[in-house]
Amino acid sequence: MKTVGIITTYRQANWGSVLQAYALQQVIDNMGFQSQIIDYAYPNEFHYIRGCKRSRSWLRNLPGDTVDRMLILLKQRPPRKMELLNRFIIQHMRCTRRFVSYEDLHLDPPLYDIYVAGSDQIWNPNTMLGDMSYMLDFAPEEALRISYSSSFASLTIPEQLQSDYRENLSKFAHISVREKNGVPVIKELLGREATVVLDPTLLLDRSQWSAIARKATPVSLPDKYILCYMLGYTYNPDKSMSQILHQLQKQYQMPVIAMNQLPSSFHGEEYRLPKSYGKGIEEFLMLMNNASVVASSSFHGTAFALNLGRPVIALADGSSKADDRISSLMSGVGLLDHIVYSNTSLPQELHPEYDVEQELRSLASLRSASLDYLNRALKN
Repeated sequence: MKTVGIITTYRQANWGSVLQAYALQQVIDNMGFQSQIIDYAYPNEFHYIRGCKRSRSWLRNLPGDTVDRMLILLKQRPPRKMELLNRFIIQHMRCTRRFVSYEDLHLDPPLYDIYVAGSDQIWNPNTMLGDMSYMLDFAPEEALRISYSSSFASLTIPEQLQSDYRENLSKFAHISVREKNGVPVIKELLGREATVVLDPTLLLDRSQWSAIARKATPVSLPDKYILCYMLGYTYNPDKSMSQILHQLQKQYQMPVIAMNQLPSSFHGEEYRLPKSYGKGIEEFLMLMNNASVVASSSFHGTAFALNLGRPVIALADGSSKADDRISSLMSGVGLLDHIVYSNTSLPQELHPEYDVEQELRSLASLRSASLDYLNRALKN
């Protein structure tokens, strides 16, 4: 059985980051390979010295904090999100030892028959800051290199990085990207065509994700609710998301549940989950699966709403054309009119419903093509 090493950013306090890595490993294993996730720490000192901001989040994950543990036991606070995500990773994913630095990975790289780069924004020059690890510069020269659903989240590569990008990407036998904007970037760098494929989370179908959702910790929920999943890395979605929620609440007369946070300017009816209720992978999927309507500025929030057949309004940054993750996905399933852009006025009425069976058929067709690409690439 051939071995496969997968490099991606996945130990982030973000459900989608973990789930895309989990899904890709599941699919590769189901194709008859033995895979591992390469546990390369991001960010690390390589990124910090090049301008990546240090986070204080590490303070919250120090072991042995007696007061912290007592608060969890007394149900005064839920376990930290990253604690729950790490628990899922340990139970359901096969990973290498932790490579804590660029030097650690390159001095003692893990060896496989095949290396896969992807998915997520592993080729984003603004966040990876020239780290060619995500282009497999540590892999043996003779190794088969594949990218699956890798993302630049940028229309161009800075001039000072183009030579490194070109040198390392030219070694890939197969290149696929997650968004349409990635195709011309590859064309300009290499003169090659890249294939647009689905995010790995969409390679698993509704029944597979629903099976995991059924393992969620039970909690009392309203019969119907609007689920808000708001993220904004490059722009502030607060005002637009607040307007969307107020409009949806006016139309549907349902409370709003926050997956992570609500807009500061939202003053409608909120259904609050118990303070002690932690939202790990299973809870994320359960809340998505049971939602009557999903309002999301997160790519993976939108992706899971579509995969689970939930009515959805997706909020996208209207001020930038570089990040077309959401529009690429919605275009593929014929639901571009479900996107609200942050720089445009909200329509008088929102229409999150769609023909679920038609959407799932479209998604199934894209899934089949993406699986076929990955299968052919792995078997070369």
